[in-house]
Amino acid sequence: MVSIMFGGESTVKACVLIRVRPGRHYEAAREIASFDGVKSAFAVMGGADVVARIEVIGMRALTALGTRIGNLSDVVTTETLVAAEE
Repeated sequence: MVSIMFGGESTVKACVLIRVRPGRHYEAAREIASFDGVKSAFAVMGGADVVARIEVIGMRALTALGTRIGNLSDVVTTETLVAAEE
């Protein structure tokens, strides 16, 4: 991952694995995809129901976005995977 600096803070890339209430994966993915900082969100099969690809400036923004996703009524749990730097 290449970090780009903006006012002292670097770009943070992450994937958020999201479990939602049964039958709500497509609706949750559409809603999450509309959030600023979310590059894409899509329904998946496996341990998670939705994966969101995130790119924001700084850990504070990542924390705020993760909290916003986790507070959605259809979301049961989230796990955030932050990209490692080279």
